[in-house]
Amino acid sequence: MGQRVLVIRFSAIGDVLLTAPVVKALSEAGHTVTFLVKGAYKDAAKVLPGVNNILSWEWDQLSILENAAENYDVVLDLHGTWQSKHFTKSVGLPTFTFKKPYWRRFLLLRTKSKRFALSHVVQRYFEAAAPLLDQPIAPSTVTFKAPKKACVEGKVVFVIGGSSPGKRLSTDQWLKILSFYPGDTSNIALLGGPSDQWVADLLREQFPEVKDATKTSIETGVAMIRDAALVVSGDTGFMHAAALQGTPLISFWGATHPSLGFAPWPPNEETIEVYTKSRLMPLSKHGKLVPMLPNPMDQLNVDDICFAIAEKLQGRTRP
Repeated sequence: MGQRVLVIRFSAIGDVLLTAPVVKALSEAGHTVTFLVKGAYKDAAKVLPGVNNILSWEWDQLSILENAAENYDVVLDLHGTWQSKHFTKSVGLPTFTFKKPYWRRFLLLRTKSKRFALSHVVQRYFEAAAPLLDQPIAPSTVTFKAPKKACVEGKVVFVIGGSSPGKRLSTDQWLKILSFYPGDTSNIALLGGPSDQWVADLLREQFPEVKDATKTSIETGVAMIRDAALVVSGDTGFMHAAALQGTPLISFWGATHPSLGFAPWPPNEETIEVYTKSRLMPLSKHGKLVPMLPNPMDQLNVDDICFAIAEKLQGRTRP
């Protein structure tokens, strides 16, 4: 018999989207899912399959505490921080908690050694939810709740945004990629957030035919990525949306690294990963830079991305 499950994942966009496989599995197992998220990321939760209700941390936490026993049977804490643990303790219901590997991650960032690589976060989400599921994790794509047709279309989507400098290419790097693009650049859409519009404006000064999609919603962005022939992105939420939907993907990595547990998931032959040449990678979990150290993304060879695009679009091979 299904249970009423309160799933907690406060932030951020990519982390919320990566809960899609486990939330989908909970729904398919007969559970009713309520998703608690910070208000800034509520739009990301709206695209999750299998979610029956979405609540805001800032506005609904008191109501949850007052009516928890009436509305829920169990809590699944996929955030796993002191804040979420303190909250679930106050809720007073049976709770299954996602465990963050703080020490192992520290060793990975300090030593850069593959021996400390983390298992994928999707796998760890499933481990936390295991008592609520009848079967283990199965690699499969996800169908998000998104418009049937995106209002901005692009055969190829370049994700020009990123939450931190260590996850973003510079404007000059994007210009080089556009200069060597092996096709009609009018098929390209530039995807990001409103804060990335100035980058899109600079790129469109030299390539006015590319489409600016930096003002689109997360739902529209997910639809664009679903329908694209290729997505080129750093370590972003839209990168995860591409991988989860099975869209051909070229991901590039600077200050972060897939060994931190956030590689494109599920792995498939349609994904190419391009890495910086910097020995500082991985520098930080969130791509933040460290004072007095260079940005690893500056040492990424853009030619590798250009060759990867050519492989995907024209079947070329690297020299």
